[in-house]
Amino acid sequence: MTLRIGILGAARVAVYAMIGAAKEVEGVLVSGIAARDPNRARSYAAEHSIPTVFETYEDLIASPDIDAVYVALPPNLHARWSIAALEAGKPVLCEKPFALEVGDVEAMIAAEVRSGKLLMEAQHTHYHPIGARMREIVQSGMIGKVRHIAAHFSTEVARTTTELRWLPDVGGGGLWDLGVYPAYWVRSIMGEEPELVAAHQWLADSGADIRTVATLAFPSGATGEIASDMAAPFAAWVVVEGSEGTMRVENPLLAALGQSITITTSDSETTETFTNRASFTFQLGAFRDAVLTGGSAPTRGHDSLATIRLLANIRDTATKER
Repeated sequence: MTLRIGILGAARVAVYAMIGAAKEVEGVLVSGIAARDPNRARSYAAEHSIPTVFETYEDLIASPDIDAVYVALPPNLHARWSIAALEAGKPVLCEKPFALEVGDVEAMIAAEVRSGKLLMEAQHTHYHPIGARMREIVQSGMIGKVRHIAAHFSTEVARTTTELRWLPDVGGGGLWDLGVYPAYWVRSIMGEEPELVAAHQWLADSGADIRTVATLAFPSGATGEIASDMAAPFAAWVVVEGSEGTMRVENPLLAALGQSITITTSDSETTETFTNRASFTFQLGAFRDAVLTGGSAPTRGHDSLATIRLLANIRDTATKER
């Protein structure tokens, strides 16, 4: 069976996270698209060879020719349209962040339960082999008891009037767009939920956060720090300091740029490298398998809720300066 996926939103992320990935994953076909502006949807469909353009989101969701829905809309619309798709009987792959409020994520989870259809968060780095390996190294005790974990993601985002990441009302800002990754990495690597100790944000004139830094404390006694920055060159890394050694992960985000894990102990240093196959293809394969077999997926439900709870807490309690 081929899983026919419809895209909500003529978004940049869908080009590589769904359209590109679908070309490499068997049993998946991007069959349709709907956008706020139907003319934009038609142009997007022509550019990316998508066979069907729907005039409205509702039309796509209701179509018997669409088996599953990929939500690539701005974050403030994720909850509404994920719930609508689930209620129409369609499994959903929703871009991160899942939503901007804890209550919205809880409503999404409730809709998933009512519908019996899968709602999966597009936390693609989880599904790449480097994601599994960094979790395995720490949770196996290879570097001993964790004392401190730090994660960082920065990339320069162009300041234009149409760039959604500079518009806080739709879910823009470095915390939601970039910080969702470090927040997920530290949670998943540690296998426990942190408490927020303190946070600070530097804001743009629009009110969107340019840079965010948060310090954390874990139940096991480890400390943590996560950071995001929309005005700094690309950098993505995780460092875990343990009682028996250190793990440094270079670029757990984008396989095409090269990825590695270096483990340093008192008497050795080893470096592992990983496939350059995009994490989006692993993610889409996992979504396909879960939908077609009636299975589940790791990045969903209460795991996603925990990430949003942490991010919302940072946003709401951080000291702020412009």
